[in-house]
Amino acid sequence: MKAERILELMARKAGRAASREELEELEQLLAQSPDYRFMENVLDTMEAPAPETAVILDGWEKIETVLQTQTQAQTPETPVISARRPYWWAAAAVLLAAVGAGMWWMARKKQPAALALQQISAPMGSTIKALLPDGTQVWINAGSQITYDARFAGNSRDVNVTGEVFFDVARDDNKPFIVHSDNLAIQVLGTSFNVKAYGDDQKAEVAVITGKVQVMMRNSPEKKVVLLPREKLVLSLNQQTIIHEDDSIQHVNFRVQELASSKDPGLVMETAWRQRKLAFMNETFAEVARKMERQFNVNIVFEDETLKKEILSGVFEKEDVNKALRLLQMTTGFHYRIVQRQVYLSR
Repeated sequence: MKAERILELMARKAGRAASREELEELEQLLAQSPDYRFMENVLDTMEAPAPETAVILDGWEKIETVLQTQTQAQTPETPVISARRPYWWAAAAVLLAAVGAGMWWMARKKQPAALALQQISAPMGSTIKALLPDGTQVWINAGSQITYDARFAGNSRDVNVTGEVFFDVARDDNKPFIVHSDNLAIQVLGTSFNVKAYGDDQKAEVAVITGKVQVMMRNSPEKKVVLLPREKLVLSLNQQTIIHEDDSIQHVNFRVQELASSKDPGLVMETAWRQRKLAFMNETFAEVARKMERQFNVNIVFEDETLKKEILSGVFEKEDVNKALRLLQMTTGFHYRIVQRQVYLSR
């Protein structure tokens, strides 16, 4: 093979055993395979070590064994190279190994390291608190997950979110923290905020508790929205993007509003789930049902579709699914039955 011939000729040249014809052949092969030119240049600047060294001979025996195995596997009919080489082969083998290792290390330094992705998921019916490599604290709601580079090795700290996650971000002015979901990208330096981006919801939300964040929307990346404390962005996902024929500008349906108010001044409705509270303010029964499914690990079936549009408000803390449904019955007329983990709602 060409690669093996190049290495052999390099080794002969490094051991000062190459003939004029072999040197000319090496030049021709290097012209056809310039990737080996750097190794050849480095070899020219190095001196071959003493060939009598036992470590060199032992190292060459190991290298040659590998070469023999590869040669036999690829071309069985080719005669096997002798297990004993002249001393210049042993000396040159060490040089080639050293140069090869150096080239491999340089390549690793030039190229970004492969991402060591870490994933944390919270199953239905539970929440998880975790600490990221930079000191950022995260709370992951039921049925949600985050994925991130375990080393945060790049120029930014990127986290992918599915579901609902609260972030208390460790500040780093030189490395912005960026949260990605299917429809949003949120960039911060040091702040605390809540992201809600479940795939089966009709909207996505970003709620800021402290600091400020910059939000970009997938369908309108040129439009950047800055949110301040106690503000949230609500992005509607059930309407198509509108494109004006005259200017081809994409529009997304979103609004910025204050966080929901509560009778309890110490309760933030958007982040109540962190305390295992089920909180909702002027939400449809369909939206509340999805929250209940995640909180109680059940599946809710509306046998009467009109129930989905009922508007509900409330805060549940220690209630199980039965008690929560009974409390909802006090303000909304419906019947329910539970079969294992299936909850059926009807008029």
